[in-house]
Order: sequence, then C-alpha cells, then structure tokens
Amino acid sequence: MIVIIYPTGTKRSIHLNHFIVEAEKADPDCKVITTDEFNNTYYKEWPNNTKFVIRVGSQYIHEIMPTLNIMWHKGFTIFPNVLAIKHCLKKGGFSDLCKQNDIKIPKSISFSKDDNKFEHFPFWEWGQCVIKPSIGSLGSGIYFVDGQDVADKIKEIYITNDEFYEDCDVVVQERIVNKKGIPESIRIFCFMGEPTCGITLTNLPELQDQARADLKVQPDILYDEKGNILDSIGYDLDFNTVSNVNKGGIAGPYFPDDDLKEQCRKICKATGIEFTSIDFVQDQEGNFYCLEANIAPHLFRAFTIYGGKINHPRMIFDYLLDKSNKDSIIL
Repeated sequence: MIVIIYPTGTKRSIHLNHFIVEAEKADPDCKVITTDEFNNTYYKEWPNNTKFVIRVGSQYIHEIMPTLNIMWHKGFTIFPNVLAIKHCLKKGGFSDLCKQNDIKIPKSISFSKDDNKFEHFPFWEWGQCVIKPSIGSLGSGIYFVDGQDVADKIKEIYITNDEFYEDCDVVVQERIVNKKGIPESIRIFCFMGEPTCGITLTNLPELQDQARADLKVQPDILYDEKGNILDSIGYDLDFNTVSNVNKGGIAGPYFPDDDLKEQCRKICKATGIEFTSIDFVQDQEGNFYCLEANIAPHLFRAFTIYGGKINHPRMIFDYLLDKSNKDSIIL
C-alpha cells in the first residue's frame, strides 16, 4: 500500500495533486496523510507492505524525522530512504559530500547563531553573495547582497528572528551568474541513479514587465498518459531575483551534456537517493557548480514541459510496486 505524506497546513497544490492522481492509478488503495497525521499514527498497525512516500521538502522534513526513523527501523519502506534524506537535508553537509566526490560547488561557509566569526570574514572578495538557511525549500529565506553588506544582513536576520532561520545555521554562498549575466539554475531529475530530464529555472530582471505580460495567463497544462490535454490552470508570477520557479522564475527544457550527467550519477551514488532533482548553476566560463539535491522536488512542471512524456510519479510507483516501468529514460 502506498501512503503519501505532505506537510500539515499546506495546500494540496497542482504538483501534489498530479502526484496523487498517478498514485491512485497505480494503487487504488493508496492513502494521503499530513505530517501531523503521520506522527500521530506511527504506532498504528500498518500493513507490512506499506510504502511511505515523502512529499515533504527540507523546510518541513524535520517535523517527521523521528517518526521516519522509527518506521524505518520497523522495516517499512521509506521513499526516498532515510539515510539519503539525511545526506541531502543540510546544505552545509551536502556541500561537504560534494567536495569528497570532486563535485564543484560555489564558495560557501555556514555560521551558527552563537558564532560571530561572520563579522570578520572577507565576503567582499566574493562580490555578490547569497544568504540562505541551511535547511529550506521553495526559495524561502534567501537574500542576495553585496559581499561588503553580508555581515550587516546576518545581524539583521538574527535581530528580526527571521522564521526561516529559527532552527538552522546561516549559509553564505558566492553568487554565480552565467554568460548572459543572469542567475540561471539548471535542474536535472534523476531516477535510480540515472538522469531522466532537465529543466532551466531562469530569472530575467531586465525583462520582468514583458515576461509578466507573457506568462501571467500562460497555463500549466495537465496531460493524460498519452499526452492529450486534460485541463489547464493559470498562474501568476511574482518576479524577484530568485530563479526558483516558486519565486517567479521561468522554466524551460534543458539537455545536459555527458559531463553533467556523470556529475549527477556521482551525487546519486554518494547520497544513495533513489529519486531527486539536482540543482546546478553555470558560470561565465561554462563550469557547472552543484547547489543541492532535492528530496521531494515538484514534478508537474517537468511533466508539462515535456508534453506528458516524462512521468516521474509513474516511474516511482511502478518501482515501489514492482511493476514494469514503461517510461523510458530519455537522456
């Protein structure tokens, strides 16, 4: 039996509903519960074949980690697995893992709340910097500042008790822009250690007005398994300097070269994660730098960009239920 877990207090978005639709096709008896419900029912006599599928980003995953550990030690299937979640959970820890496996990452350093060393660190040598919580998702709690202003911004975060930094460290990272001079991230989806497809997440500050006009009523399109249009839902974009689509970025298809695919394979092997999306940025010389591996990435946008031909939820459920996977890996 499939049990999908999503964060308490969050709406069931089009991304989650897309996931649930595919789950119900694969397993008519599947259940959908919140993180609170999961924590309150871990002692329940779940069937031995229950497989818990995590649709909880790193911003909320800490709420259920103790229960996940209990269920894991009881022998239940957790997807993605608990050890992989721990490897990907903290951005600082993930950076260390990348370094150990010769994966390039942006210059970065983290500080705890009782560590004032940030006041003397030469961030001005990095130029533009990114400040973000060590645990987070959906582009929340991210700030872009000049290196000379980093220390003042961190003090402001502590003074105002920014909610995104309550239970985690502050990570400061150099900001990398591509040849076009824009913050563009590249997201590569991977299943069972192999890349499946890629998308770009781009912010175009100099074209905000035109992009907003073009995209404000552009729909996300829902396709059936044969690629036929079923439904569409319009969305509005709130532009800022974050390339994350949830913060106003623009998504499109991306086809990685062999080198980037191999980096993805290394990351999957090092973390042990069965399914993920890995975020990269590219500098002006064309070098790729890894930012993070997501434990519960949104899948609907890739589904629409590739006309319904890349169905990650179905890959996941076929794998969990030991069905033959009819979706081909396209990369």
